[in-house]
Amino acid sequence: MSLPAAEPKRILLIRLKGIGDVILSTPLFRALKKKYPSAQIDMVTRTLCEPIVRHNPYLNRVIIYPEKPASFGQMARFVKRLRDEQYDWVVDLAAEPRSAWLTFFTGAPLRAGYAFHLRQWAFNRRIPKNKIRKYQAEVNLDIIRALGVPDQGNQTEIVLDRDVKVLAEQYFAQAEIKNLKFRIGLNPTGTWPSKRWPLAHWKELIELINEELGVKPILFGGPGEEGLINEIRAGVEDLSLLKPPTTLSQAAAFVSNLDLLIGNDGTPQHLAQAFGTKSLTLCGPHWGMSWTKPGDVRHRYLQYFLDCGPCDLNACPFPVKAEQGGHAHQECLMKITPKTVLGALKEMLQP
Repeated sequence: MSLPAAEPKRILLIRLKGIGDVILSTPLFRALKKKYPSAQIDMVTRTLCEPIVRHNPYLNRVIIYPEKPASFGQMARFVKRLRDEQYDWVVDLAAEPRSAWLTFFTGAPLRAGYAFHLRQWAFNRRIPKNKIRKYQAEVNLDIIRALGVPDQGNQTEIVLDRDVKVLAEQYFAQAEIKNLKFRIGLNPTGTWPSKRWPLAHWKELIELINEELGVKPILFGGPGEEGLINEIRAGVEDLSLLKPPTTLSQAAAFVSNLDLLIGNDGTPQHLAQAFGTKSLTLCGPHWGMSWTKPGDVRHRYLQYFLDCGPCDLNACPFPVKAEQGGHAHQECLMKITPKTVLGALKEMLQP
């Protein structure tokens, strides 16, 4: 299908979840605004993701998708609101069931999204998804490339309020933090259990960083993850520091002040890549190349390839104790040793 002859005056982007996926969509915003500088570009996302795009210079508005348990009436009014906006283009960045329905009901002249078998009916510009695995920001950019919009590079972007920057600056100005030879952050959290490097490995890494570098690393955790952080710090409290409770925007500001962030595949790693903070990501069942900016020496990932993976599963199917000839639970992560991580981080901290 050919594109409409007229340039779009109103563009809507839809990405309902998750935080990392929204961060990886930001290069697309920049490309659209450079191509159509006079167009109004809005985005629909969830409340959790909104801080990431709140001050994005390439978006005119961020529209919050109704949170559960939204009633049928609330959803109907929301859809009518979008339809009344009379967008010229609506681009679904995920093509998941909810976003596909939303895209369809906007009634936009151009409705674009990846041609997934069960959802392609929602789009009148169906874009075949490249089956070659690559960096997710590039996957997002492929959508607008198919619409004739040249990209402006794959660097992700986050713009922060001055007040959250000041909060982070005050924390890092404390004597105990300011005098650190290196400001190393550790992110042991993860949405899925299969993404989490073993707790014992984190403890050993904390000890090694102290022994080899004479540095206390700073542990990062979010709401509801206090138990995990406390379990890791148990017995090594004097060898580590703890980031105070923060909002998502504040956590982003903290990440921007680090020299290096080591962590499981997840939001903090994407924050680091957006700010140019060096990052080392420990990948298990999910492909590291999909979530790590390629060709940038500031960002690396470690991954141990078994014959069963990367499997992209959110829960490892293998037992804690390996059966004869089989794999042990989360063996792909177990085999990334603390000494291997220490060696990589020492290389990355060199000038």
